[in-house]
Amino acid sequence: MISVRLMHSSEAVAILHQKRDTRPDKMFFNGYFGKNGTQEVVECNFDLPGQDVCEYYDQRNGEKWVCQRPKALPCDSYFYHSTGGRRNVLSKEDKPFFSMSLINQEIPSKLGSLNVHPQKNVIHGTKVACNPGLKNPNPSGFYYQDVWQSLVCSNKHFDNHTMAAKCLAGKNVYMFGDSTLRQWWEYLVDFIPTLKVISLHVPQRTGPLLATDAELNYLVQWRAHQKPLRMGRTGVHDLHYIASELNDLGIRKGMTIVITCWSHFLTYPVGLYIRRLYHIREAAARLLERSPETKIIFKSANTGYRFPHGSDWLSLQLDTLMRAMFSKLPVTILDVWQMTSCHREPEDLHPPKIIIKHEVDLMLSFICPR
Repeated sequence: MISVRLMHSSEAVAILHQKRDTRPDKMFFNGYFGKNGTQEVVECNFDLPGQDVCEYYDQRNGEKWVCQRPKALPCDSYFYHSTGGRRNVLSKEDKPFFSMSLINQEIPSKLGSLNVHPQKNVIHGTKVACNPGLKNPNPSGFYYQDVWQSLVCSNKHFDNHTMAAKCLAGKNVYMFGDSTLRQWWEYLVDFIPTLKVISLHVPQRTGPLLATDAELNYLVQWRAHQKPLRMGRTGVHDLHYIASELNDLGIRKGMTIVITCWSHFLTYPVGLYIRRLYHIREAAARLLERSPETKIIFKSANTGYRFPHGSDWLSLQLDTLMRAMFSKLPVTILDVWQMTSCHREPEDLHPPKIIIKHEVDLMLSFICPR
């Protein structure tokens, strides 16, 4: 059955654009300061114009983060970070355009159901191996009998955990990003019995998370990217810039880097996002120069972003910037945008396990193309 839905009207999209560029304070964060038994919680963000602040500048990445200056504590007593909250920045005139009666509404159609018969040469996909640098056509694939068939390359389906473990044998897989990438780490740990979690005594939702397989000698690690992060309370020193992590990696055999970076930047002017991507790109290029066999996979944005401060339309803009930024490097852009948008399950920023399985299978196809 063909279904056409209105997600946001053009008027609502224009408002989202305007608020993104002019009200970056609509999302704010908490900074937790403590020393000698005294504790304070203050507001933090990329910038707090007109306020007395503690400034934290990372020279390697050209990034600044600020917190309101605590009343009784020094700036170097900033130890924890968390989501603060969300400000309602919509005016009385704006609010009607975000009524639930105007969002995600199916447009009436007289079109009936269509039966699509796959061509034999399409159902088996192209014979090209899943190697770095391949372009993503539009569409980049399709679901057939609930299984993702890539049109980018000859993707495999790792229905047996033994296949997945053998693919990862002897490799180091480092994942850097947000909770949509943490889902991949959690899927692998749940799917492969011999992949055991090594407790680092940190919260599951914030990490860093590490799992190893002693039998086949590989590890899989997930680490959250640096602020801004909407998350529970976590140690400031546990949050690292992706570019810094890449710069500090040496030459290691069987190394795969998986990155995603978009969701938490959706509410900010795109210049901040471009700067973050630029430093990641430069670090990735340097890593590939000293370690050409390293595989770098950049996971695209998911669909399903329907919160008061964002939309898939804004996600698409950041996703387009990411693809352009990395287009000249021999890296893999793993397109999950369509995998999350055209499945029978309702769209969700954190998709269900059946979609995660196909995403991870595609990643493994690029790690083990033959």
